[in-house]
Amino acid sequence: MLNAVSSQNSKHVKTEFFSILPEHNIVTVDLFGTWNEEQTLDYVADFKRIVHRYFTQEWACIINLQHLDMLLSESFQLETFKALNAWSYIKGMKAISVVVSHGNRSHLLYQFEEIFKVNHPYATAVCHSELESTNWLAGHGFKQRDKFSTGNYRHAIGE
Repeated sequence: MLNAVSSQNSKHVKTEFFSILPEHNIVTVDLFGTWNEEQTLDYVADFKRIVHRYFTQEWACIINLQHLDMLLSESFQLETFKALNAWSYIKGMKAISVVVSHGNRSHLLYQFEEIFKVNHPYATAVCHSELESTNWLAGHGFKQRDKFSTGNYRHAIGE
């Protein structure tokens, strides 16, 4: 089976199985389809490369599972995600939010709750919408940059 080709426009990595987009101090990850060990390892390699390249201070992560069908080789993947979270914390991750839809199979939620079961030095949340996740992260000091902002925030501090 042939791997999906990564399309990389600037800092965004997108394959048939995942999308990784670093913006400001949040990396947003979307997972798609059914994963085996190979897709998991490809994701980990790209995720580490992106984090290493774009984050030098505290950052947060959103993992969107709304389009993920299933994780195969469950124990391998759970241990791999736990190790990736530990690595991410060392690299500055202070909060992680997992987004599941109401229609997601319960086993996905169970799998990611297993990943969060260990004591973490960073904040974790399971949310049911991207808006809920964004609001939760904002409450922890991580805000996505307004897409229409010019970068000049002086006008927001009272004129």
